[in-house]
Amino acid sequence: MSLLRAVLALIVVLILAHIVLFRLDYEPATHEVVAAVYSLGELVEYPARALLPDAGFYAVALAAAAGYLILYILVGLLRARMYR
Repeated sequence: MSLLRAVLALIVVLILAHIVLFRLDYEPATHEVVAAVYSLGELVEYPARALLPDAGFYAVALAAAAGYLILYILVGLLRARMYR
């Protein structure tokens, strides 16, 4: 459970980094790390893009971050319930 929560937290941080880089107008060709953040960000945001096909970048990215944050919280609640 702890590993899953750690991965979910890293995904939320990745999405937020993707939003910041997009807002600062960094292009994927700027650096390899920026390209990696863009490609991984688009990958983990894909479920939100499928649910919100006509939405803009910020709406999709924030919805994806919110979704993963909700999963993070739910896994924490499940863990707390298991160890009672």
